[in-house]
Amino acid sequence: MTQPRRKKESFYHQLQTVYDRTPRRDVIVVIGDFNAKIGNNNTGLETVIGKHGLGSMNENGEILADLCTCNDIVIGGAIFPHKPCHKATWRSPDARTENQIDHITINRRWKSSLQDVRVRRGADVGSDHHLVVAQFKLKLAATKKKKNLRGRYESEA
Repeated sequence: MTQPRRKKESFYHQLQTVYDRTPRRDVIVVIGDFNAKIGNNNTGLETVIGKHGLGSMNENGEILADLCTCNDIVIGGAIFPHKPCHKATWRSPDARTENQIDHITINRRWKSSLQDVRVRRGADVGSDHHLVVAQFKLKLAATKKKKNLRGRYESEA
């Protein structure tokens, strides 16, 4: 097994360990440079990947899709329709190739809280990657205060 393959497996194993330790009711958002091209063909992965991806899926994309399938997670960048320039997160040094390899994921239970995911190309981040921005809208229920459980008890002395 090659060194890069071991690093990928180690990374995804650590990520799976974190998912396993996190309560399912929590909002879980993972943002990062996965180097995973998910593409626009979501056949068989409709619950994980939207139909608005960019390009075609690579090996890293398959690994990310498997992780998302096992943990009921959605990849946000392929859900919302945008122009290709607002989907591409990385540009090659020769400026000919653009890919969507940086992703924002959220557990499916909270998918409706995700309002938009897009790329901001003008941000000066000192990288060949573009800034990926997500908009969330959470509505959380207020917790009810517990009533005073102390009661009045009468006893005969």
